[in-house]
Amino acid sequence: MTLAEFWPLCLRRLHETLTAQQFDTWIAPLTVGEEGGAWVVYGKTQFASNMLQNQFAAKFEAVRAELAPAQPPLVFKAGRGVSYPMAAERPSENGADAASVSQSDAAETAETQTAPQAQAKPAAKQSAQDILAERLKNLPAKPRKTKTAEETPAAAPAPAAEAKAADNRDAPHVQSNLSPEYTFDTLVEGKGNLMAAAAAKSIAEKPGGSYNPFFLYGSTGLGKTHLVQAVGNELLKNNPKAKVRYMHADEYIRSLMSAFRSNNYDTFKQQYRQYDLLIIDDIQFIKGKDRTMEEFFYLYNHFHTEKKQLILTCDVLPTKIEDMDDRLKSRFSWGLTLELEPPEFEMRVAILQKKAEAAGVTLREDAAFFIAKHIRSNVRELEGAFKRVEASSRFQKKPIDIDLAAEALQDIVASAYKVITAELILDTVAKHYRVKISELLGKKRTRNIARPRQVAMSLTKDLTNLSLPAIGDAFGGRDHTTVMHGIKAVAKLRQEDPELAQDYEKLLILIQN
Repeated sequence: MTLAEFWPLCLRRLHETLTAQQFDTWIAPLTVGEEGGAWVVYGKTQFASNMLQNQFAAKFEAVRAELAPAQPPLVFKAGRGVSYPMAAERPSENGADAASVSQSDAAETAETQTAPQAQAKPAAKQSAQDILAERLKNLPAKPRKTKTAEETPAAAPAPAAEAKAADNRDAPHVQSNLSPEYTFDTLVEGKGNLMAAAAAKSIAEKPGGSYNPFFLYGSTGLGKTHLVQAVGNELLKNNPKAKVRYMHADEYIRSLMSAFRSNNYDTFKQQYRQYDLLIIDDIQFIKGKDRTMEEFFYLYNHFHTEKKQLILTCDVLPTKIEDMDDRLKSRFSWGLTLELEPPEFEMRVAILQKKAEAAGVTLREDAAFFIAKHIRSNVRELEGAFKRVEASSRFQKKPIDIDLAAEALQDIVASAYKVITAELILDTVAKHYRVKISELLGKKRTRNIARPRQVAMSLTKDLTNLSLPAIGDAFGGRDHTTVMHGIKAVAKLRQEDPELAQDYEKLLILIQN
């Protein structure tokens, strides 16, 4: 049996078993096609396709097993195919109702009805059943294609083939909601995200393993979204049949509320449980919403039990999310929890160089160093600063050198220097290390005082225009050689001690913001 023979009969069977509203809403608009030897049922949207698979797949399978047992199960996708008319009913030879007839039978009925006969019909009022029967008798014999942009003359099939290929390439990203730009190839790795990137690549190779859930947290703009979407894109690259979905927590909340309003909660549950990888950004948004947290608790348990991968991002540690269900806080920590740190100087330079390469503009090294030195807080602000500089470069038709960068970012540079003083740095460092400013300015040389003092000196050298003697004066009248020794000691420790390097980067951000 061919697809053209099967589909009209399948429609008839479903028309007999489903309610009129179900059939008209979900089944009637469907189109079909063949891909790689499989019969594909196309919904107009991904949502429609998900509904078909969740609500009606069993009914489709029952009809397929009866009429075409040699054919593998139907595949459900979003897209457009061919539309076939539903097979008509007709009385059997012994007067009893017969089963659905084939498309050729419907064509034969249509051809025997002439125009004069149609005009000779009485004008008496018809029932709904009579009208339906009349329409079935007049169904066209040949399958008709739905109008698509891919229809081209037979003599020039190339554009249609290209359009179809493009649709196939884009389909995974449309269905998964992933951005094709967020990949491991476009990710710049550095100390701030090195461990997280390694874990993410491991998850893409073997989802649902020991890193489940993968909980990534950190301040805004550090690249959490890029990293988690890269996992989804890599998984689809390795396994195109994998079911992946990326969403913001707001989308999850809205879809749950919509399911409650429309009394489609069972459909909602099935929709989310079908995924092999579910990525939810900013999970903290569900806090304080009791029903949402309860439903997510059950969804979490399903993913964990079925060994399906769950990836969550947040702005803080799971245990520090206020108003979050304690059960969820505990489960968020079951897998791997990692923090994304602000990008260090070398990573910021690498990001700028990669952005310049992608944009096709010339970025001189001294300009990259200048931008990276003044934009320290996060990747998003760094990218925003680069766009300003790039726009200025294109407008002036000049390469990006330090003068052009300084001009384009003059307001940022000015504000950065305007408020930073040795007093501000001393105050920030003292609070961070829980010591007194008087102790940093005093004569004590114990480790818990000397090390913060040296860090504060180094920060003052990096963030102000003060000379070494001026820094010495600001730190209790110390000699400039003492200041120089402290700065060199901190520079060496930042290379050897990851904890101190991390503290230093955090202090830079705190002071500048």
